[in-house]
Amino acid sequence: MSTEAVVSAIKDSAKTRSPLRITGRSTWLDAGRPVRANNTLSLRDDSGVVSYVPGDLTLTVRAGTPLSEIERVTREHDQWLPLDPYGSNEGTIGATIATASAGPLASGFGLPRDLLLGLEFVNGRGDVVRGGGKVVKNVAGFDLSRLLTGSWGTLGVITEVTLRLYARPKADRTILVRLKGSAKESTAFLRAFLGAPLNPYSVELLSASASKALGLGSSKVCLIRFGGNAAAVDAQLRAVSSVAKPEEVDATVWGMLRNLESGAEGVIRISGSPASFREVAATMLSDEYPWISEYINPMRGILRLVLRATDDAAASEESVLGIDPAGEPDEHIIFEKLPAEAWQEIPGAVSDSLSQGIKRAYDPHNILNPGILGD
Repeated sequence: MSTEAVVSAIKDSAKTRSPLRITGRSTWLDAGRPVRANNTLSLRDDSGVVSYVPGDLTLTVRAGTPLSEIERVTREHDQWLPLDPYGSNEGTIGATIATASAGPLASGFGLPRDLLLGLEFVNGRGDVVRGGGKVVKNVAGFDLSRLLTGSWGTLGVITEVTLRLYARPKADRTILVRLKGSAKESTAFLRAFLGAPLNPYSVELLSASASKALGLGSSKVCLIRFGGNAAAVDAQLRAVSSVAKPEEVDATVWGMLRNLESGAEGVIRISGSPASFREVAATMLSDEYPWISEYINPMRGILRLVLRATDDAAASEESVLGIDPAGEPDEHIIFEKLPAEAWQEIPGAVSDSLSQGIKRAYDPHNILNPGILGD
């Protein structure tokens, strides 16, 4: 697969008005709404490094390049791409950007759009478009890269991306703090921890069910990752020890957490202001529903609900549909994955006139992933 092949496939589909299902390595096809397309355009074979300038901390790769390959290439130069979306490392960078998927490292390094310097894509007319650049400093203007990030392939097929890298930390350590006390005690710990002059890479609060699934015990825990030079990491660990009793755990737990959603019936993301989440996070980690695993990022104000199949399927579906998509005024709810029948109850994400106008401008024949965002 090449950019020219993508152009040809899109032009052929535009002529016959035949919709296309855009995929990377097909590791997350059950996310989003069902796509109204019989034909698939896969980028899995469009992989490889186009340009790598370690001195500039920039890397350009084809969209079908798996995250594991980027990890391997950058490690050789003691660098890394701090992007750890939920799911397998075999997922592609193109799909990660297209879905704006982020994981625990977003606390310390930002979202995919913050690590993306530029990209190439093919729109629904078959035109090749470039946005951004290949250096860290770019001129200001309309940011096509950010427009495509999170568009789920509905505006164009991403074929190439340029990424910002970071130096790999000399020390990288993970600890957990068990939240065995009352919600009030857990909130007091969070308030003290988040108010301290610390700079963690990642912070996640895990419900008892999530903790148990990861082999961390049967209590709620706070999972924390520190990185940098050894002296700085040691100092931060001592600071945590002054407000709690941390336990060091193997860093592989982060990969296990990212894969916790594999095979889930549903995944729901709820976001709000970090300040409000910090005050109620401990209370939100409820054990009321045993088929739900919860984890909260208090630094970003993100709650993820992972629903598993149970004998009480009706109750499980009721718990999903009982969440108001509009949320509270300070909340935003995204349904990432649901049973096919449940989508009928959820309003579309692109029903406003502005989103529809952008869609028509970039994909006038509506052939790119139609229906995946509720259009």
